[in-house]
Amino acid sequence: MKTAEASVASSKSGSGSPDGTKGAEVESTADGRGGTADRNMSIANWQYHNPVKVVSAPGAIGEIGVHVPYERVALVTSAGFTRRGIVARIQEALGSHLVAVLDDVKPNPDLRDIDAQSARLRELRPDALLALGGGSSMDTAKALARSLTQPESFTLTAHFRDAQPLAPAAALPVVTVPTTSGTGAEVTPFGTVWDFEKKRKYSVTGEDLYSAVAILDPELTLGLPEETTISSGLDAVSHALESAWNRNASPITLALVAKSLQLSLTALPRLKTQPGDVTARSAMQQASLLAGLAISQTRTALAHSISYPLTTAFELPHGIACSFTLPVLLNFNAGADDGRLQDLARACGHASIAGLEQGLKEMFMHLRVGAIFARYVGADREVLALTGEMFTPGRADNNLRAASREDVAGIVQASLELMRESGAAEKK
Repeated sequence: MKTAEASVASSKSGSGSPDGTKGAEVESTADGRGGTADRNMSIANWQYHNPVKVVSAPGAIGEIGVHVPYERVALVTSAGFTRRGIVARIQEALGSHLVAVLDDVKPNPDLRDIDAQSARLRELRPDALLALGGGSSMDTAKALARSLTQPESFTLTAHFRDAQPLAPAAALPVVTVPTTSGTGAEVTPFGTVWDFEKKRKYSVTGEDLYSAVAILDPELTLGLPEETTISSGLDAVSHALESAWNRNASPITLALVAKSLQLSLTALPRLKTQPGDVTARSAMQQASLLAGLAISQTRTALAHSISYPLTTAFELPHGIACSFTLPVLLNFNAGADDGRLQDLARACGHASIAGLEQGLKEMFMHLRVGAIFARYVGADREVLALTGEMFTPGRADNNLRAASREDVAGIVQASLELMRESGAAEKK
């Protein structure tokens, strides 16, 4: 394995550092709509690289032994998969090659939890990690893969809080088995970790954090609760749109997000009323994968920048936090459209960007996004008080249309009104 220098990114209220993704240098001109348009942005110069082997098939979990060719594997998952018997199936398939089962992953993994898990695994000397679950399991596995090849004294908490340096060692290989359809983490080279005590979000990144293999089995998503299905599905929608209105977009990523949205904007509403539809579950897995392939190149943009303080302050599910602004952001970025958003709208069956915006609003109504949002978030003023923390370098500056902090505040205000209108309509 080629050793990749690890890079990390932090995000905190207005003081985060870029994650290593460099936005294209562009010349901005007045767009005639009160904003700026990047008229000289070119996507003629671009690169694309994603080394992940993908296996997709109903029942693929039954063949997992074929795709995990390691001697000492540690399984990283949550307790629900132990209760459902999935862990037992993996134990049977891997036999003596499975040396540990870590089934205490929590949503939005915290640094201190990961450090404790790393200490428990270190003495078992795994040579690979198998992540089974949603984004939190995959993010935890990636963080552990980075930590376990570091000196014994290393902790992620000390690394992020106190700048403890990383030794130049490659991460352990990770095999990912996503059981939600949203994060796309199975094909990205980064994992998200949190420091809830300090109210900060971080990323572990590096070429060596791409999965060795990603195994997609839609049958594993059939038992997902409705809110998890909606939240994770909206995460996939957000990834696709964020990759589209992104300064790092390329012809390949734009093609990926068009297909992703064609799948998700049809399948996700269907799963609201037909949760056992395996075809729709498979479509959402594919949509998530395609959007993940796109953000593996572009990273995310302003919707995610806005989302981070909402997750740390209110424990708002990430998929809701990074999607409630999407209709408003689509309208905002239309002011800098170089044709890509119009093309995307047509690809999704709409005659105009405004039509796609309205389609998103109608989908939010159908999915009852406003009601979910209201269960976690208090008064508007509590959200608006955080707007100064929502301009995250390395995310906000990827946005197609340049946004000021005043723009962010306006976007959040308009999005809160949309959530309120949606919630009021749902009660009628």
